[in-house]
Amino acid sequence: MTTEHSHNYPENFKARVVGKVEHRIGDGQLETIPENLDVDVATAIASFVLSWESEGQPVIVSLSKPEFEYHVDNGNILVK
Repeated sequence: MTTEHSHNYPENFKARVVGKVEHRIGDGQLETIPENLDVDVATAIASFVLSWESEGQPVIVSLSKPEFEYHVDNGNILVK
């Protein structure tokens, strides 16, 4: 998975998942982030941390920076 260019993002920002974005929890199976979902994004050293609420419970997932940028470049994640 490669990206055409690197983006510059603030430390914290908002985004919307609009296409198929998967993440893996530890060594488990891939899980799909729900589409048409607004998320808060925090910038970490080598990843982006996406968070939202589902049924009143917080959900937090991490995507590597190249993976996040791949989804932005391919229109699966829209940065607000």
